Amino acid sequence: MADGFWPFSLAFYNDAEVQQACIAFQDSHGGDVNVMLYLLFRARDGGAYDARGVAAVDAAVAPWREEVVRPLRAVRRVLKSREYLPDGEAQEGFRAKIKKVELDAEKLQQAVLEGNAPPPGTTGLDPRDAAARSLSAYAETLGTEMPQGLTGVFIERLAAGA
Repeated sequence: MADGFWPFSLAFYNDAEVQQACIAFQDSHGGDVNVMLYLLFRARDGGAYDARGVAAVDAAVAPWREEVVRPLRAVRRVLKSREYLPDGEAQEGFRAKIKKVELDAEKLQQAVLEGNAPPPGTTGLDPRDAAARSLSAYAETLGTEMPQGLTGVFIERLAAGA
């Protein structure tokens, strides 16, 4: 298993079902995939967060996400969905550049999480239990419920050793 949060995230996300679940979590439940991945990163070693801990983790990166990452994502998405330029290849090339900048911004966000987020409130748990607790706490902080299907995808991927 790769050390560090960024390598963990790349390995974890390298699965089509996980990618779809992450996008669904982000778009339908307002979640931050990087925060969710961080919770799973800590869960792999048995660390779990309660709602207050998740809120503190989220607060460590909320301004960056809201003022940098989400606007970049919005630009990238609109460039994919609408034709602005007569030269489609030029627009796609520009969109690809925005996508790279967005990924760089997410990598920086992950560095902040890894270096500045508070530690889990509970340790020594089975990774699956830690993940379930943290994901449930994250859904609570978002004012939503994490569908069993999404939770299952994330926990099974974690158990598979991503």
